[in-house]
Amino acid sequence: MPFKLIIGLLLVPFALIFGVVAAIRRFLYRKGILRSDESPVPAIDIGNLAVGGTGKTPHTQYVINLLKPEFHVAMLSRGYGRKSKGYHSVLQTDPQSRNAETFGDEPFMTHLRYPDIPLAVDGDRCKGVRNLLAENPETEVIVLDDAYQHLRFRPTFHILLTEYGRPFRPDMPMPAGRLREFPYASRFADMVVVTKVPENAVVDESTWRKRLRLKPHQQLFFTRFRYEALTPVTAAARHLEPETVRDVVVLTGIAHPKPMLEHLGKLYRVEGHHAFPDHHDFTEKEIQSVYDQHFNNTGNRCVLVTTEKDWMRLQSDQIRNIVSLLPVFVLPVEVEFLADTQRDMFNQMLKDHVRGKKNQDCANG
Repeated sequence: MPFKLIIGLLLVPFALIFGVVAAIRRFLYRKGILRSDESPVPAIDIGNLAVGGTGKTPHTQYVINLLKPEFHVAMLSRGYGRKSKGYHSVLQTDPQSRNAETFGDEPFMTHLRYPDIPLAVDGDRCKGVRNLLAENPETEVIVLDDAYQHLRFRPTFHILLTEYGRPFRPDMPMPAGRLREFPYASRFADMVVVTKVPENAVVDESTWRKRLRLKPHQQLFFTRFRYEALTPVTAAARHLEPETVRDVVVLTGIAHPKPMLEHLGKLYRVEGHHAFPDHHDFTEKEIQSVYDQHFNNTGNRCVLVTTEKDWMRLQSDQIRNIVSLLPVFVLPVEVEFLADTQRDMFNQMLKDHVRGKKNQDCANG
């Protein structure tokens, strides 16, 4: 019997215990035995059942970009990976302290894309929402990143993401699987989005609905990533013409870099890939090693390509000087739906929800 299979079987009892505890916790909150607070304004959560890698940040940015032309939007995140504690908002933070260390790499990346959108981080979503609304009373809708398991706070709408290559069914809770809860918890989502669909994949909605065991009211959507042109972010990179780039070295600290590597491999010659764990804090020694291996030779014409999220952590004080010497480009990514009809339905559902909740609140007021 393969060693990995033996280890997996040994972990199953622990996964069942983990899943049962999570299920009991959700049951207690739903029955009102444990207290939860409903959002006072429309609140849209973009969450998942699996640990990392489903594409929450690009989808969060898509929702913000969709709603901000019509509504006063604010964003709240727990700020995973940040070095700060408690509540922090862009409004209250000194400009010199607005960085990934204070807000986390993904929220700070979203802030740089949408600097006019109020952003706050807090592990306690209830407290975070109260403080965010107190600072920004004009807020009409809050977009929450990764709050599906934060049951003390009740968003008004749940978007559940699951990755095409790693759907939540069939899977099981940690440590034997990748889930934070049993797949059964998916029934509490208002819609499910299958993300990172490969470019040439053919999807059948009815097959996926059966596979994921969705309820009739749960809408199902399919998205993929669309990579944009390389963007220079250091002075050494801005002196180069992006269209002249032929050779790239890739640096990532994300959960699943394979799609990015496949995309780059179609356009460039990938000279190397330095892979680190998700949300990794890069050290001076690690960046110096990348520099020595690929950029210490003045005749070398390759450039360093990284993600927008990783670039947030490459700007820390400890490594900023050496990073500035490198020709660094980021590879922006956007969300696109497999069909225009799906995109239009998704957009309309979210806008209708916000309008409907606003009208309901006005009527109750």
